[in-house]
Amino acid sequence: MKRTLLFFRALGAALVLAAELFFLSVAPVSCSMGSEDEPGSPGIKIQSAAPPVLESFTVDSADRMTVRFDKEVSVTDATLSPSGGGGGPVPVSCEDCGDGKTVRMLFAGGTEIGRPYDLNATAGDADGNSLSFRISFDGFNDRPPELILYEVRNAYSSKSNKYEFIRLYCGKGGNLSGLEVLSAGDGEAKAFAFPPVEVSAGDYVTVHLRKMKGDDGSWKQAGMTDEDSGDIRASTATDSSDDAWDFWQDNQKSRLSPSDIVMLRRRADGEVLDALLFRDPKKEADGWDGKYAPFCRAVADSGAWLDEGGNPSSDYAGAFAAAGITSSAVTRTIRRRSPDLRPSSAADWEVVQAK
Repeated sequence: MKRTLLFFRALGAALVLAAELFFLSVAPVSCSMGSEDEPGSPGIKIQSAAPPVLESFTVDSADRMTVRFDKEVSVTDATLSPSGGGGGPVPVSCEDCGDGKTVRMLFAGGTEIGRPYDLNATAGDADGNSLSFRISFDGFNDRPPELILYEVRNAYSSKSNKYEFIRLYCGKGGNLSGLEVLSAGDGEAKAFAFPPVEVSAGDYVTVHLRKMKGDDGSWKQAGMTDEDSGDIRASTATDSSDDAWDFWQDNQKSRLSPSDIVMLRRRADGEVLDALLFRDPKKEADGWDGKYAPFCRAVADSGAWLDEGGNPSSDYAGAFAAAGITSSAVTRTIRRRSPDLRPSSAADWEVVQAK
């Protein structure tokens, strides 16, 4: 009887040990043996095996980026190179911002406005876990121009090669890099990001929202040229202008809705810099489409659109009533009455005959 009891005790201990070893072999942890001389050491230490998580990054200037992780880390092996080659690596040094989780990356010599870069580095924590990461970004623009939305056409005619466009006015010169235009009707995926082009005060900038092809796959018209080389007269297609910087979006589908919210926005943080809200007066009771909600909040928070009382708003009732604007009204556009660098309201816009 005693031998039998001892046998079962030994068997039970073996099963427990086997279960512990199985757990350690499949659980997502790393182990290290503790010293027997350490007070209270259990013999085995279980450490977290989760690698650091890159939570956010901000390009602060031409020579600095701030990167934040979910835990305290040490960043090593950092290199910065122009995307796609075309230049050597830029030396990078790292500084702890004080909390262990936030690291400042310093670029020797700085970056070029609008040029795409790739930052590669490794973040390691105190437990020996590491994360290799890459951050792709455009060179910081410290000279953005002051732009406002000036004219919009939400109609098109394939027969006459006239399509939707957004035109802006430049009140103060600078570089377009880091800015974008989009509409709530089209959504985030169809935002147009400007290339790093220098513009001057008094210039106009036109984003043509379609670049059409014929049935045979060839371009429907010649001269749909992006004026990103510094020649303001390079684009010669329909609706191009020698007095405006012309850019063509590679798209062949209908753009802008009968009731829509058009925005000029800063890409880095999503801040709305200017907005135009227009509505179809034949659908007075409809209100904004439900998918417009985040865009409405962004516009209201920015103060870029005002109601009749001069208060920040994005209400449907306060949008410009675009009478006579239909999907086929290519002879009409919605135009700002004067290019004043200030938030606008419905009273600042009118429907005019397109030039």
